[in-house]
Amino acid sequence: EDYAFTLGIRGKVFGDWRWDLSSTYGKDVAKLGVDNSANISLYTDTGSTPLQFDAGQFRASQWANNFDLSREFEIGWATPLTLALGLEHRRDTYAIVEGDAASRYKEGSQSYPGFSLTDAGSHSRDNKAVYVNLAVQPVQGWTVDIAGRFEDFSDFGNAKVGKLTSRYDFSPKVALRATYSNGFRAPTLAESYYSATNVSPRSAFVQLAPNSPGARLVGINGLKPEASTNISAGLVLTPSANSAITLDAYQITIRDRIVGSGSLYGSGGAVNSPAVTAAILANGNVLDPTVVQTGINIFSNAVNTRSRGMEAVATMTSNYGSYGRVDWSAAANYNHVEVIKINQAPPQLQPQTLLDETAISHLETASPRMRVNLGALWKVGAWTVNLRENYFGKSSEQFSSDGSIYYENTIKHKLLTDLEVSYQFSKAWTLSLGANNLFNEYPDMVNPLVLAEQRANLDNGAVTIYPAFSPFGINGGYYYARASLKF
Repeated sequence: EDYAFTLGIRGKVFGDWRWDLSSTYGKDVAKLGVDNSANISLYTDTGSTPLQFDAGQFRASQWANNFDLSREFEIGWATPLTLALGLEHRRDTYAIVEGDAASRYKEGSQSYPGFSLTDAGSHSRDNKAVYVNLAVQPVQGWTVDIAGRFEDFSDFGNAKVGKLTSRYDFSPKVALRATYSNGFRAPTLAESYYSATNVSPRSAFVQLAPNSPGARLVGINGLKPEASTNISAGLVLTPSANSAITLDAYQITIRDRIVGSGSLYGSGGAVNSPAVTAAILANGNVLDPTVVQTGINIFSNAVNTRSRGMEAVATMTSNYGSYGRVDWSAAANYNHVEVIKINQAPPQLQPQTLLDETAISHLETASPRMRVNLGALWKVGAWTVNLRENYFGKSSEQFSSDGSIYYENTIKHKLLTDLEVSYQFSKAWTLSLGANNLFNEYPDMVNPLVLAEQRANLDNGAVTIYPAFSPFGINGGYYYARASLKF
């Protein structure tokens, strides 16, 4: 279930002041179920077990209310000064609904236990904000934009963020632009309160909520907000009326970044911490006594990261007369993410670390550093042909079943083709045939050494023969037909 609606009204007041009042509400409910499974402990204790389980629900909602004012003032500069002011109120809710009794009896339904009573809960947050924005051209061609925002959170105190942007147009064909800003991101309610149990035939891991009593036993007492600093500079070129080029470089530094931990072992790992086992018990989880490996995963402010990169975008339109028009596009992005600091793990977890090699690789190498997208949109008469070429650079992930030996899963660079052909029968009707990943490309398979180890350990992760971190998915080509009606 997913729905949202928005109401708004706007107008003018006191002469030249423009005002806008809006309210948006949205809600999402995800119901989870398990089919063709069983609860072995329930069968052992009672002689029967369901084969279908209601594992619980996720519920999330957001209600946002905004009031904006803006006006222009003549101050004798090249353009009028634009002043914008605003107020915002936002209320977020997040809830986990427990699974049915059979799904959470002892270790729960096999493959996916239902949410326990300790997982379940309802949480909310209120956020109030005020902001101001000033934009003006002091002299012809030089634009300055300054913005500031103050926010007050019901659970995290307040924050002040700002942004300074400037652009100078040397001519209609050449401009420079730059931005400096600081940012603030409060943990989402899901990051703070999500809890679940993940099982395999030989292991059981608890996703521990950072705000739970169990988390405090491993030295984590909730989450704090992230802080960031962002710097970018770029060149804007307009060589002709039908072409444009932008080149930008950027650096984003995030402090106390919220990330999922690596695997923290209570038993069966290369290094184990008794506090992990205590945390699992304190969380109210009953784990299958036949498993040989237990542990937790948890969100924490574990790391500082720095992203440096460059982006280039070029567009051009070519008119071929009776042969139609083609809109050409090219976009390239290089992004290098580096972990520059790992915050020390609490004493209760040492010598384990909050981020193992797997978690670090998810930040640094699991996404390709290089992406290139080429496009051509050809329109002639009632026909439209949209061709896209998508290049993905190399990506990789480190994997270990117990934290001792790590293997690398690698996806080599790939080129994928998307194609859509449309014909407009009338002003109302259009028929389209298309394909995403036209030539049915797949990522490289999981390292054979990983699969062999998983199969030897009876780990059901071995059924996944393609890496889950693939930037273009693991399902191959997608082919479709679509009829569109406009009225």
